[in-house]
Amino acid sequence: MTAWTADNFALTLENALSQAMKANPEISAVTARAKAEQSAIRSQSWPDHPKFGLMRENNLNFMQQQMGPMSLWSVSQEIKFPAKYFLLGAAQEARSLGSEQEAEAKKLEIRQKTISGYYSLFTVDRIIALLQAQRETLREVARAAESRHATGAVPQQDEMKAHVEQTKLENELLLTQEERDSTEAGFNAVLNQDTSQAIQLPTKELPTPKLTVASEEIQKIAHARATHIKHGEYLVDEANSKKALAYLSYAPDFMLSYRQAFINSPDHAYAASIEMTLPLWFFTKQTSEVTQATALQMEAEKNLEKTMRNLHAEIRSLTARVQSHDKLLQIYQTALIPQASSTLNSSRTAYLAGRSSFLELLDSERSLYETRIAYYRNLAQYVEALTKLEEMAGTSLSTLPFGDHL
Repeated sequence: MTAWTADNFALTLENALSQAMKANPEISAVTARAKAEQSAIRSQSWPDHPKFGLMRENNLNFMQQQMGPMSLWSVSQEIKFPAKYFLLGAAQEARSLGSEQEAEAKKLEIRQKTISGYYSLFTVDRIIALLQAQRETLREVARAAESRHATGAVPQQDEMKAHVEQTKLENELLLTQEERDSTEAGFNAVLNQDTSQAIQLPTKELPTPKLTVASEEIQKIAHARATHIKHGEYLVDEANSKKALAYLSYAPDFMLSYRQAFINSPDHAYAASIEMTLPLWFFTKQTSEVTQATALQMEAEKNLEKTMRNLHAEIRSLTARVQSHDKLLQIYQTALIPQASSTLNSSRTAYLAGRSSFLELLDSERSLYETRIAYYRNLAQYVEALTKLEEMAGTSLSTLPFGDHL
């Protein structure tokens, strides 16, 4: 028979990521926008609706009255210069592809918030557990001080200092619990569920994620995969198509029409015509449109250049932050935490033996828990920087789950 534990009902990182990708309203909104832009491609490549009309003669002269009034039907179709349809479709396709990149960027953003929020909630839970353990340790220290004071080995100040430390710790616990409530509410919002819903995480330690690519390769990968750069490139493509379309405004558009009488028609008479536009006001209209399109194309190109430079700077900054926090975590694991634990054990033994002061014991106890808490704070900052780096690069760079919807 399977033994059920609290971890069986805990929210795993993979499940949280899957729920966020499926339920987050921001993703649904940008995905719907991308579908709308894609659906508009075909409509831009086709002519407008044809026009159908009916006409009946009135106020006839004597001869027309002898023949009787005549009624006619007509149909007409406006047709742009053929290349314009191609360019309109190309511009809309570029806009559609740009919207798809915006949707991918939003998914990466929600992934970053989900993983970062999950680790933040995990670290706050660990910090609360450490503070509670520190409270128990302080109680033991206070009892030791009381025992030694009862024998006259130490002054009453040691006991009073222990109680002051306990009061400070209770205040810190209250503030940390407030931080957890805030973190939990933000995480619930990312998962698109009630902000007051309680979230239970597994009791086991979360693995520390690691980079799976060389740091010197990250910039190259980001340049090829970043959604922000791809979005900017599609905006340039759209601007190029619109510029070419502006130049084609000098080309004529056409109007085809056909008219035929269906009452009192003389020998089934009909009339067909073709009309074309003349860019007579080119010196004000077409030149203005070309100038505007050229300026917008330059804007798109410069925005792309700015995006690339900003991305490269952000990638470099995030890479350095990830590397530094990774080294800090290793230092905490291999040196600082073991040293602080050893120092506390030595101080406790020395105090009970009367070889050290109570302040030295408190400092050692405080140092150990502050070091452990700092480790978890650095872990949260490390994961935040790492997920932000993957968001900017547009692809997986670490052992963190990437999600099936990306």
